[in-house]
Amino acid sequence: MKLHFSLLLISAGICMAACSQKSADSTIGITQVQNLKTADFEEKLKSTPSRIVLDVRTAEEFKQGHLDGAVNMDINNADFNQNIARLDTALPVFVYCLAGGRSSRAADQLKDMRFPAVYNMEGGMSRWTYENRAVVTPQGNSSKGIKMDAFQAMVDAAKDTLVLVDFWAKWCAPCKKITAYMPGIETEYAGKLKVIKINYDDNPALVKQLGLDNVPYLFLYKKGKQLWRQSGYLEADALKQTIQKQL
Repeated sequence: MKLHFSLLLISAGICMAACSQKSADSTIGITQVQNLKTADFEEKLKSTPSRIVLDVRTAEEFKQGHLDGAVNMDINNADFNQNIARLDTALPVFVYCLAGGRSSRAADQLKDMRFPAVYNMEGGMSRWTYENRAVVTPQGNSSKGIKMDAFQAMVDAAKDTLVLVDFWAKWCAPCKKITAYMPGIETEYAGKLKVIKINYDDNPALVKQLGLDNVPYLFLYKKGKQLWRQSGYLEADALKQTIQKQL
């Protein structure tokens, strides 16, 4: 009887050990995403000669400027999974987008592919370019878009009304929400407010000079003087309250 009980204990112990080993083995090789600030991301890039640099923005954004050696695979395209399946999983992968949201989603997919390392850039290209880090741009791109003197002339032109400047981008979901309610704002403040919409992607030099690192971004001017600025989404009622204070 005692022998039988002892054998049961030994068997149970072996089973538990096997289950524990199985659980441990199931985690072996799982890659954890490392979220890096731009400076750390750049340093890691420099110290890793053999790697994949993956830009998950749109092709249009990619053409505006990208990291040296980057390949472009738009995460919102239907063939994204098929495209990343062709990547060499023996190499570490560095992923980025404009602000960090899309690259975080991509990084979560990449980690399941068992790359030796997945590095995600926090802040994305907005932060990267804001900090004057190296970017590959098309020839002549630096002169593209609205110049600062032209922008100043635009906000100076409306002498007796407020000027609301709305920096937006096609890929930006919060920007679309602002675009949807903006006609109502213009109607309510007709004769008191002028709205100027500026495409973030089409004006890299102006964006840099104004110190913008993301969209949406809103400004209020009066007689050429900046009264207020807002980074990120703002509800219509909150924007109305801000406008009302400046009238």
